[in-house]
Amino acid sequence: MRGWVIGMVVLVVTASVATTAQKKSVKAELTFLTRDGCVNTPDMVNNLDDALKALGWSKDYQYIDIGKLPKTDARTGYPTPTVLYKGKDIFGMPVPSAPFPEPS
Repeated sequence: MRGWVIGMVVLVVTASVATTAQKKSVKAELTFLTRDGCVNTPDMVNNLDDALKALGWSKDYQYIDIGKLPKTDARTGYPTPTVLYKGKDIFGMPVPSAPFPEPS
């Protein structure tokens, strides 16, 4: 749980805060990776949504089940849940390289 909070703080610190009345869309920048049965997904989604709300951003991020991605997609090698901001893991984990491990 503490790691998630730290990750959300990293997201807040590395992102610029929108000051306009409109909520900033994050669909092109933010990706939430999960898989069926991931027990940590509900808590991570709540933390991510809270962080986005605090920034005044919309919650229109991409929500991807890595089990539905092609086996050649590097995102299948990340553990779940994982949040990518501009294609990079918010905790600093490197992009997985082939062969991609089974999801954990």
